Amino acid sequence: METLSPIRGTVMLDIRRQLAARNAVEVHAFREITSDYQQCLSHLRELRVRNAQLDKEAAELRRENVELSHAAHEARHGIANSQEVAEMKAEVTKLKDELAPVYKDKARLTEELMQCRETLMRVRDINEKHSNALDEATTRIRDLQARNKELSLQVDSERATQAVAASELETSRHERDEAEKKLNQMTAENADLVQRFHDMKSSEVERMNEVNRACEDMLARARSMEQQAAASLQQAPSSSSSRRTSSLTNTLRGLTMRASGSGAAAGQGAGVGLGGELEGGSAAATPMPEKATKSVSAHDGGCFTCAFDRTGNQMATAGADKVVKLWDPTTGAHIASLRGMLDTVLEVSFTADQKHLVAAGGDQALRMWDITSGRVRHTLTGHTGKVSSVDCSPSNSLRAVSSGTDRCIKLWDLNRGFCTKTIICHSSCNSVRCTRDEHIICSGHFDGTLRFWDTRSGRMANEVTGLHTQQICSIQIGTRNGTVLSCGKDNMLKTVNPQTFEVMQTLRAAQFSVGTIWCTPCISPDGQHVAAGSGNGSMFVWNMETAAVVRELKRPGAHPILASGWGPSGRPLVSCEKNGTVTFWGNA
Repeated sequence: METLSPIRGTVMLDIRRQLAARNAVEVHAFREITSDYQQCLSHLRELRVRNAQLDKEAAELRRENVELSHAAHEARHGIANSQEVAEMKAEVTKLKDELAPVYKDKARLTEELMQCRETLMRVRDINEKHSNALDEATTRIRDLQARNKELSLQVDSERATQAVAASELETSRHERDEAEKKLNQMTAENADLVQRFHDMKSSEVERMNEVNRACEDMLARARSMEQQAAASLQQAPSSSSSRRTSSLTNTLRGLTMRASGSGAAAGQGAGVGLGGELEGGSAAATPMPEKATKSVSAHDGGCFTCAFDRTGNQMATAGADKVVKLWDPTTGAHIASLRGMLDTVLEVSFTADQKHLVAAGGDQALRMWDITSGRVRHTLTGHTGKVSSVDCSPSNSLRAVSSGTDRCIKLWDLNRGFCTKTIICHSSCNSVRCTRDEHIICSGHFDGTLRFWDTRSGRMANEVTGLHTQQICSIQIGTRNGTVLSCGKDNMLKTVNPQTFEVMQTLRAAQFSVGTIWCTPCISPDGQHVAAGSGNGSMFVWNMETAAVVRELKRPGAHPILASGWGPSGRPLVSCEKNGTVTFWGNA
C-alpha cells in the first residue's frame, strides 16, 4: 500500500494537469466569442435607442405634417392669401425632404438589427457546441476517475496476489529444499545399493567360477576313471567287467549331468541381454504370407494404428473415427469396441498383463481401458499437443511411455494414472518405445535422430544422429534380439544395434514410399524379416540380414498403407489403410 500511494498521487496530479490545460484552451476559445457577443449586444442596444429616437422624431414630424396638412386645408378654404399657401407648401416639401433621410436611417438600422440577430444566433450555436463538448469532457473525466479507482483496486488485488504468490514460492522453495535433501539421501542409498549389488554380483561370479572349476575337476576325474575302467576291462573277467562298467557309466552320467547343469546355470547368467531376457536359443521360423485372406472396413476416415497382445489372441486397431476396435486375428472377426477418445486415435498398446489397453490421440490425452469391461479406467493428461505415440512396458504392466508434438516424453504410472517423469526434447518426438532394459527408452524425432534416454535420470544416454535425412515417422523394437527399426520420411527403413548404436542394414525398394508421417512398419517374431506398407498400397517384406525384398503383396483396389503389425505367433500379417480398411495376410 505504501508503494501504491505515490502511484495514485502521480496519476491524480497528471489528470489535474490535463484538466487545467483543457480548461485553459476552452476558456481562451470562449473569451473571443463572449467579447464579440457583448459587443453585439451593446451595439444592438444602441441601435434600439437610436431607432426609438428616430421613431419619436418621425412621429413628431408626422404630427407636424398632419397639422400642416390641416392648416393647408384650412388655408385653401378659409384663407385667400396665395402667398401663405405657397409658404405652407414649401414648408410641407421641406418636411418631406427631412423625413426621407429619417426613413433611410430606419431601414439601415433595421438591416443592421437583422445582421446582429443572425450573428447572435451563430454565437448561440457555437456556445451550445462548446457546452456539449464541455459536458463530454466532464463525462470523460468521470470515466477516467472511475477507471482510476478500478485500476487502484486492481493494483491492490495484484499486490495481494503477489504476496500470496511470494508466500507460495517460499513454501515451494522450502519443499524443494526438503525434496533435494530426500533426493540426496536416496541417491546415497541408491549408490550404496548399487555398490552392494555389484559386490553381490562379484561374489556370484566368483562362486560360479569356483563351480566351473569344480565341474572341470570332476570331469577330469571322470575321464581318468573312465580310462582306468577301460584298462581294467582288459584284465578282469567279463561279469565283473560288466558290473564295473555299469557302475562307472552311472557315475559318469551323474557327473556329466551335474557339470551340464552348472554350465547351463553359468550360460543363463551370461546370456542376459539388454533387458534381462535370454538371447540364446532359436525361435520357430515365421511363415511368409502369400496373399490377402480377408479385408474388412474397420474405421471411417482412416485406420492409423494396430497392435497385438503378447499371446496373439487379440488385436486392436484405431483411427479417425475415435474408436478402438478389438479383433480375433485368426478369424478376422470383430470382438468389441472401446469408446471415449475425443479426437483421432494415433496409436494403441496392450499392457504386459494383457488386461488393459492404452490409446494416444489428438485430444492431448491418453486413455486406458479395462479390456474385460470395456470401461475407461484412467484418462492420462499432461501433454499440451497431440499425443503421437504410446508404448507399454513389456515387463511391467503398470508402466507406459508416451510422446507428443509438445516435444515431451512422459512416463506414466498406470496404477494411479499419474505422470512420474517428463523428459523435454529439443525436437518433436514422433515415436517412442520401451526397450528390453526397463530403464532405457528409445525415441524417433523430427530432426531424423534416434535417441536413447535413461528414465532414472531423465537424461539422454545416447543418440544416432543423421539416421534419416528427413523426420523419423516411427520406430519398433524387435522382440527377438532388441534390434531397433526406424522408418523415415526419406522412404528408407534402417535397423540399429542397441548395444553398439551402429546401423546394421538400410532397407529400401524402388516402388516403396512412405504414405504419411505416421507410417508404422513391423518386425517378424523370429527377427528375420521386416514388413512395411507403401503409399502405393503394397506391402513390402525384406530379409533383415540381406536387406533384399522377398515379398511384395498387394490386393486389388488397395489404398496407401499407414500401419502394419505381425502376430506374435508369426501369423497373420496385418495392414491398415488410409481409407479405414484392415487387411489380413496369410497363406490360406
